[in-house]
Amino acid sequence: MLLGGLEPCSFSDYPGRPAAVLFTQGCNFRCPFCHNPDLLSLRPQKSLLPPVEEVLAFLAHRRARLGGVVISGGEPSIQEGLGDFLLQLKRLGYAVKLDTNGSRPGVLAELLAAGLVDYIAMDLKAPPGKYERLCGAPVDMAAIREAASLIAASGVAHHFRTTVVPSLLAADDLDQIRRALLPSGSRYVLQPFRPVPRVSLRARS
Repeated sequence: MLLGGLEPCSFSDYPGRPAAVLFTQGCNFRCPFCHNPDLLSLRPQKSLLPPVEEVLAFLAHRRARLGGVVISGGEPSIQEGLGDFLLQLKRLGYAVKLDTNGSRPGVLAELLAAGLVDYIAMDLKAPPGKYERLCGAPVDMAAIREAASLIAASGVAHHFRTTVVPSLLAADDLDQIRRALLPSGSRYVLQPFRPVPRVSLRARS
C-alpha cells in the first residue's frame, strides 16, 4: 500500500463529514488534466512517501475530530493491500469514502462485499468515443460500465462525477455521458478543472 500524501482535514471531499484525505500513489490512467501528476508513478522516491504506520497513528489520534477518511489518488483500486488497509480504518471507527476511476470493478465488488466502503465517488471521464483520449491510456469500457452499475446497485451512498475541462468537453459530451454511462437515479456532479496540484508527495500535518 503506497500513500502519496495526506490532507489532515477537508470539509468538501466527504459529503456531510469532516474527513482526512489520503492520496494513494500510482495510477493506471494518464489524464492530461490530472491535478495530482506527482501521484501517477508507482515508483516514486520512497523517502518522499508518508509511512502507512505513521498515517494510521495520526488517524487514531484524530478520531474525535474527524468523521471519515477519503481514499483518493492516483487510483486506489490498483493498490495491493487496499482491503486490509480499509479494514484498519474501519477498526479505528472511521467511515470510508473511496474515489475511483472505475477501471477495476472486481476490486470494487470485493470491497463492497466485505463492507469496507461507506461512500463511493466514481469518475466518468468522457463519452465513450472520447474516453481513451481523456484518460491518456487504453480503457476497457465494459469495465467502466460494470463498475458504474455495481456501484449504483450496491445500496452504498455514492455519486458520479466529471471534471469539466472546457477545451476537452463540450455540453454535448456531458449529455452523452449522462445518456451512455450514468446509471439511472444516481447523483451526477460536474466539477471544474483545477490546474493547481492538490497535494505534494510529502505528508502535510
